[in-house]
Amino acid sequence: MADPTQLGEHIEFIDEQERQYFAETMVGEEVRAFLHSTTGMYLHGRAKQKYQECVKEMFDIDPYTPEGKKAHARLKREAWCAENFMRWCADAIIEGQQASVQLENYRDED
Repeated sequence: MADPTQLGEHIEFIDEQERQYFAETMVGEEVRAFLHSTTGMYLHGRAKQKYQECVKEMFDIDPYTPEGKKAHARLKREAWCAENFMRWCADAIIEGQQASVQLENYRDED
């Protein structure tokens, strides 16, 4: 993945805020492209599957036994990791979309 700050190195930004909006927009677009790639679809699918499996397994254990407590904690961690991956991807796309709007309007504000 390219460094988003280098992608705009030939663009004359009016200030650091405009450069930041551009970088956030580029990251969002790169994450979107990644999630449409074979690797991105595979990893997102695996994360989603892992999350669903963990939630389902949590209903099948007794969290009040010592073994159940350990299993519940493990499943919770695994679900949290999978959920974070999906959330970080979604956040990057949403933040990129918001930055894109800000970037479009930025020079008009001055």
